[in-house]
Amino acid sequence: MDIYMSPHGGCFNHGCEAIVRSTADMIGFPKENLFLYTSEIESDLHFGLNNVCTLIENNSNRKNVSLTKRKIFALKERLSGVSRDVVEIAYKNKNILMGKDAVWLSIGGDNYCYTGMQHVLSEQSILFSYYKLPKVLWGCSIEETVLNEKTVQEIKEYSLITVRESLSQDILISRGVGKDSLVICSDPAFTLKKQKTSWNESFLNMHPIGINISALMGSRYDAYNNATYNNFKTLIKYILDNTKENIVLIPHVRQEGNDDLVPSLELAKEFKNERILVVDEDFNCMELKYIISKCKMFIGCRTHSTIAAYSTGVPTLVVGYSTKSKGIAKDIFGDYNDLLVDAREFKTDKDLLDKFLKFNEREEELKQTLKSIMPEYINRAYLAKEALLKII
Repeated sequence: MDIYMSPHGGCFNHGCEAIVRSTADMIGFPKENLFLYTSEIESDLHFGLNNVCTLIENNSNRKNVSLTKRKIFALKERLSGVSRDVVEIAYKNKNILMGKDAVWLSIGGDNYCYTGMQHVLSEQSILFSYYKLPKVLWGCSIEETVLNEKTVQEIKEYSLITVRESLSQDILISRGVGKDSLVICSDPAFTLKKQKTSWNESFLNMHPIGINISALMGSRYDAYNNATYNNFKTLIKYILDNTKENIVLIPHVRQEGNDDLVPSLELAKEFKNERILVVDEDFNCMELKYIISKCKMFIGCRTHSTIAAYSTGVPTLVVGYSTKSKGIAKDIFGDYNDLLVDAREFKTDKDLLDKFLKFNEREEELKQTLKSIMPEYINRAYLAKEALLKII
């Protein structure tokens, strides 16, 4: 039995890396039977992902399908009765067609949270359906706004859907997805192992406040996101002026055009203070989890940076707005209102600070809650493995 995982945008998105590493470790298949279909193979090789699974470079690109090939596809359609679309998709994804018993894990977690990925999922769903192979939507969250009739129908065709939080489960059930195919569990990255690094060890041993600001909503040069940047700036100024705490800025996505290091360096430059350090080295997701675990508390935008914090018992304030952020916080604490700031609702430059002050008062309470809840919550991730084994 082979398992194919896709889509995957590369390890410089360390959330994507965390999903692949933790899934591979959880499932326990040898890498010869665990395949990752990747569009950024160089980054995966850079971070050694080839040591946990077999990498297959994604050559899926419509412009590479020549007119001659399209004519051949049309001829095959007439001769075999197989849809031309299926033939073309099979050609574009030929590397994943091994002709063996296989299961497809549609990974990524939030590919049904934003527009732009549904056509990729749709193509690969068509392909695996044609070969009558089981399809699994793995560790997902769902945004109601991306669900049209076609998308809902495609989701219903998955053999198994493992949902990482209850708000998305409710959305799926409300759209007619059968409960029998749904398993609610924790995100697989909650099980990710830490890997110690000696980076600024003495600084980390003082347990700084960890901050992750997303490049998607962190650049002061983006007028739409200016409020988010200014709110982080106000928060950092308060911490430096009114406490003795150090601050470590931790990028969690380092892709070109989507690089958390850019706003992190901008913020550090604003203050030029030795109490602020920026993680500017190419650490893997396990090393980043170790750095986050050393923090006194954590304020983060990227979902998998906050998962690294939650899972290591670090009190966490989320700056987000999506179903996934709200659902994970709700399932852990019972309510997300005081533990999440909706970045779309920033009205002043001190909205984040106001939320932080209330959050800060609850530090010890939140630490104890995480200590009590997290072992069982992490184990819930393995419910996905149990469900997967039943269908293979």
